[in-house]
Amino acid sequence: MKFKNKFQRAAIFALALVLASVSSLAVYASVSYDSSKDPVVAFSGMVSYVESVLQSIRESIASIETRLSMLELTGPSGGGSGGGMSAEQYAEIMAEINALKESNEELAKENAALKNDIKNTKNELLSLIDELSAEYDTLKGSISALSTDITNLQNQITSAKNDLVTLEKNFKQISDISTKLETVTLKVNNLTSSKGDITVLKNQYTELQKLYDDLMGEVGKIYSTVFVPYGSTIIATGEDDTVTLILRSGSAIAVSPYVEQGKIQGINDLTDGIDILDGQNIPLFNSILIPRGGSDGRGVKVTALEGAYFLIGGDYTIVEP
Repeated sequence: MKFKNKFQRAAIFALALVLASVSSLAVYASVSYDSSKDPVVAFSGMVSYVESVLQSIRESIASIETRLSMLELTGPSGGGSGGGMSAEQYAEIMAEINALKESNEELAKENAALKNDIKNTKNELLSLIDELSAEYDTLKGSISALSTDITNLQNQITSAKNDLVTLEKNFKQISDISTKLETVTLKVNNLTSSKGDITVLKNQYTELQKLYDDLMGEVGKIYSTVFVPYGSTIIATGEDDTVTLILRSGSAIAVSPYVEQGKIQGINDLTDGIDILDGQNIPLFNSILIPRGGSDGRGVKVTALEGAYFLIGGDYTIVEP
């Protein structure tokens, strides 16, 4: 009977160990799994732990079987040389052991199925990672192309801004020209109005041009080109005659001994508006007037040895020395 109690305690201890192992497996499965980790790594760790627990259960069952084989089994009365347990107790223990074996086999099958699921999941994840990697590369290329397009667009915007600045400058110039054109158009309209017909203006211009040409022709007739030798004097012919002359080359002086009311009189420089007195030089290209001829003695005397050229208008006389 003493041996029987020892065996019962051992069997109870083994069953408690099995239950504790199964409980710890369930606790690990519910607590240790962390979804933030790589799922492949988490599944692999759980499978490894399940395998270690199953191995411990196998070892416990093998140990119980070994110890049972060493017992001397007796009948219900507990007879036999070594003493022991009854047949009913033995049958119950064997039934529990078989149940543990079946549970172990079920766990092994579930473990194998779990391994297969993990493998398939791992393959699916790797395939998904490959697809994501390919999509990432494609997206990266698209982003690079988009960045290039954005850079080109920015350059086009900068160029467009520069063109706009140039266009604004050109528009201002065109606006200024347009304003001037409007002013000219207004003037033309005024000229072509009823009071300022451009045809009338053209006719007036033609008449003025003809008159100018006639006057220039008369000037050519009034003034004669005359060469006067050295020492000769030009005077007006008659008492009431006047002579206008222009010294073109050479040199000459005024001759004016005439005194009126105690004041010396000269000849008139019409260009400068002064009197040229006796003995003073006659300027080149100035219009000179000899106001009176005859006895007052006023005239112009050539002092250039090579003589001088004059333009002379009016009745004149050249008095040689």
